[in-house]
Amino acid sequence: MFISVPTAIFILKQPTIFKLGAQVQNKPENVQVSNITEQGATITWITQKAIQSLVSYGLSPNNLTLIQPEAAPAINHQINLTSLLPGSNYFFVIKAEDKTFNNNGQPYTFTTKLKEVPLTPSPTPETSLTEEKLEAAIGTSNPLYDLNKDGIVNTLDLLLLRQQNK
Repeated sequence: MFISVPTAIFILKQPTIFKLGAQVQNKPENVQVSNITEQGATITWITQKAIQSLVSYGLSPNNLTLIQPEAAPAINHQINLTSLLPGSNYFFVIKAEDKTFNNNGQPYTFTTKLKEVPLTPSPTPETSLTEEKLEAAIGTSNPLYDLNKDGIVNTLDLLLLRQQNK
């Protein structure tokens, strides 16, 4: 059987696509870290088919020894990391089907929030000593009213207060 010249030209002009190397199946896409708190974070991603994955993480990109697996295969993946240290940088990779997936050659990363310390106002020192307050403190060792520093509030302190107020 012979092929005519126009048919041969048509065949030669068709683009040929060669795929070199194996295509990565179920590569995690749209990897996101959300709900970051002082001690936790949620990592989410999607894959083309339902697979079971895990997140390997740690405080150093070269020491990802902590592991959090998924409970079941999924397409929409979600892993919650807990018991993290506040204000710390964490690094992680996703492992699925004997492959490790990272962020273009580097582990993904996130930073937990700093622990918030509530601001409590410091007590303000008593600025106005009155005779009434000092008399009520007589017999105590309250240093605020022990003006002569003898270790006890007494009538001598009351006399000192009266002299100071003249």
